[in-house]
Amino acid sequence: MSKLGRNDPCPCGSGKKYKRCCLSAHNAGFEERLAAPMRTKQEDDFISIEELFDYGNPLLDETFFANNDVHEISAPRLIYSCLLNPEIEGIASKVVRQIINRGKEEKERIEAAINVEALINIMSNNPDPLNHKRLIDRLLEKKAQSAPMILRELTKPQNDSFVELAVSMLHRSGTNFSEEIIEIIKSGNNRKAYAISILCVLIGFFDNENSEKLLWDYYHYMKFKYPNDTYSDGPLLGLIEIWERRKGKASLN
Repeated sequence: MSKLGRNDPCPCGSGKKYKRCCLSAHNAGFEERLAAPMRTKQEDDFISIEELFDYGNPLLDETFFANNDVHEISAPRLIYSCLLNPEIEGIASKVVRQIINRGKEEKERIEAAINVEALINIMSNNPDPLNHKRLIDRLLEKKAQSAPMILRELTKPQNDSFVELAVSMLHRSGTNFSEEIIEIIKSGNNRKAYAISILCVLIGFFDNENSEKLLWDYYHYMKFKYPNDTYSDGPLLGLIEIWERRKGKASLN
């Protein structure tokens, strides 16, 4: 799992150090997200695997990434930053809690939960963003039980909050769940474009020979079908992770 340091190159591709580029914006983004009311279930764009086109063999190189940019602000990009720097969300949560009194009862239920089923039930019901980090921490305490259960739940349609929490928890578990996630995406059951986009971010972090083609096709398809949305950022960020990992391995040889 890669982790972004303050002095590392910014993932936006500007060439600047992260601390002198997007770090402050990402911190502000986390605080704004946490301060917002709980996400409510809403209608979204739906797609099925049968709609996906074959966009040929992936060609990841400097030219491709120079000509295909991630949106400056998007939910997949914010999730990506959170995966790279999970500590930022904890810091932002502490700051927001100083000015907002919310979610205390739910936090107590998270702390008191004695089994994974109770935690996943909370996870399924749009928990307050201020409690996301603690909920994930509790799920990680029992990751041998919680990870398979979360993957099973992802085979069914879920609200956006559940998918975001699932991606964060599975990433932090340190286990390669790429085969399971690819099957979930390809199954057609989880057909919300946003959910697929966020799951695409996650599979980019894992070594899997089947990931690159899937991400390539979804990137081009989402970019074409949803030109006014940011769904394409998810698969593009997954491709960026694959490319960066590939370059890192090449530099060691």
